[in-house]
Amino acid sequence: MFFSGNHEREWPNSGSFYENNDSGGECGVLAETMFYVPAENRAKFWYSTDYGMFRFCIADTEHDWREGTEQYKFIEHCLASVDRQKQPWLIFLAHRVLGYSSTSFYAVDGAFGEPMGRDSLQKLWQKYKVDIAIYGHAHNYERTCPIYESVCTSNEKHAYKGRMNGTIHVVAGGGGASLTNFANINALIMGF
Repeated sequence: MFFSGNHEREWPNSGSFYENNDSGGECGVLAETMFYVPAENRAKFWYSTDYGMFRFCIADTEHDWREGTEQYKFIEHCLASVDRQKQPWLIFLAHRVLGYSSTSFYAVDGAFGEPMGRDSLQKLWQKYKVDIAIYGHAHNYERTCPIYESVCTSNEKHAYKGRMNGTIHVVAGGGGASLTNFANINALIMGF
């Protein structure tokens, strides 16, 4: 599994949601141009795919994902349309960290993820009981406890087959560059 992103469009005035050049255009180009994915439109690189007991909802972090946007509506439909009897595992994937990370460049502003990342999506993760959210972009590995409403819920269960109440967030972005530094422990305690 790879993480998509449209970083050749990541320069100011080029159509990216970010309007910056933080990765120099190298991320996601191969994923978008060389490999087959079931996206209907490669300029809008969000899609869903099913594999056995798993439903994957893949977001394109270079386009706006906030409430009311075309991509937000797609994400909600993807999460809402899963048959949890056939596919009990619901997984959200995105290139940039839209959940939680202790990577130093996210901790600088106290967000511990992309600005505005969780604000709209956390409601969907909670409503549809997303089990795991996986991201790249930060070149390290980390995972959280299950998180619900920005709080670790490692001791609480929800009604769905005894699973933890909350979404586990995983950063698995180790390939392609040197490892990214983590924030210090004091920043983490204050962050969540």
